[in-house]
Order: sequence, then C-alpha cells, then structure tokens
Amino acid sequence: MKALNIIICLFLLSFFSCIKKDCQIDGSYQFEIPATLSPAKETYKIGDTISISSRFSDQVYEAVTDQFYPLVDFKFYPTFELNEISDSIIDQGALNNFEVIIDTVKYDLTEFIYSSGSVTYDGQYLYKNGVYSLEYKLIPKATGLYDFYQSTLVGGIGEEQDFPGKCRNIDTRVRTILNDRADNNIDLARNSPNELYNTWIFNSPEERFTYLGGYIFYVEE
Repeated sequence: MKALNIIICLFLLSFFSCIKKDCQIDGSYQFEIPATLSPAKETYKIGDTISISSRFSDQVYEAVTDQFYPLVDFKFYPTFELNEISDSIIDQGALNNFEVIIDTVKYDLTEFIYSSGSVTYDGQYLYKNGVYSLEYKLIPKATGLYDFYQSTLVGGIGEEQDFPGKCRNIDTRVRTILNDRADNNIDLARNSPNELYNTWIFNSPEERFTYLGGYIFYVEE
C-alpha cells in the first residue's frame, strides 16, 4: 500500500508539472526585435534610397522577464507604413509617395490599401536556419515631412501563439527596436501641425514611437 501511494504521488506530481501554471507578470510579454534604417538622416532627396533591414536569431529577448525565449518559426506579422505629417490632416496613404522595392520571391510582404486611404505592407519574416530576416527599400518621389513605422501585429490579430516557457495567462507583444534605440529624429514631430505628432506622442514616446519602430524625416527636391 505504501508503494502504491508513492506511485500515485509521483504520477500526480508528473501530471500537474505538465500543466502550464499561471504566472504573475505585470502586463504582457514584451519581446524585442531589431531593425535598421539606413542611411540614418533627417533629410533625404527625391530619388534617394532608404534601406530597411531586420535580422535576428530565434532566441529572442523578452524585456519583462529579462530573459531569452526560443521563438521557433514564430509568426511576427511584420507591417510597415508611412504617414505624411506636413499638414494638420495626416496622409496615411503616403507610401504612394515612395517606390517600394521588395524581393517578393524571397520575402512575404503584400500591399494593403484600405477604404480609409491608408496603405500598409504586411506579411512575415523569412525564417531559415534559426534566423529571421526581412529587407526592403524605399525611394521617395514627393517632398514632405514623413513618419515611418515598422512594427508587428502580434497580439493585435486575436491569435495567441505558444512557445517554451510561456505562461497561459499572459499575452504576447513585440517591440521593434529601430537603429539600436537611437532617437530616430523624434523631435521633428514637433514641426507637424497635427496634435498627435507635436504633442500626443511626446506624452509617452516609448510606447507611441520608439517601440513601434518609428522614424521621422524630411524629403526635399
């Protein structure tokens, strides 16, 4: 009987150890992935080439727990957009003012044009040999003050993906860290007549700009 009780206890211990526990984490997981915009300048000329590149291992840093997790073949849903903020009314279709160059054989990115007039490119990273990658180029065709964002749609599309060590009660979010936390010309936003840019983003610049992979620049002739 004693041996049977021990066996039962071991079975229960094994069973419950396989059940994911709830974790006490403040808010959501906040994974951070890098991206680079180059050359990094305040002002470009029409016809200049702006390159965006993102490449990182599937061992991804998470800021809340301060540790790395294996995100193997994870769906990040990268997205990028451009807004012209030269006027009080934001032009969310400002990608039309740029030539977008993407190797669509290699990278899964598709243009989306919404009824509101906004334009984005959405898709997935290329995942190969434990490394995620994404590259594209932008060539400006019109002058103005522009706000670029490269972010991800993880957590915003209703899909909750699993990964080793994940707590079942915690949502997953991803921050895009552009140019290794450079200021990315955020002060140029004060030159926009739109209050969202000259005031609102400065009330919480990390959440409303930095973690969204934001970059502000002028295009001149």
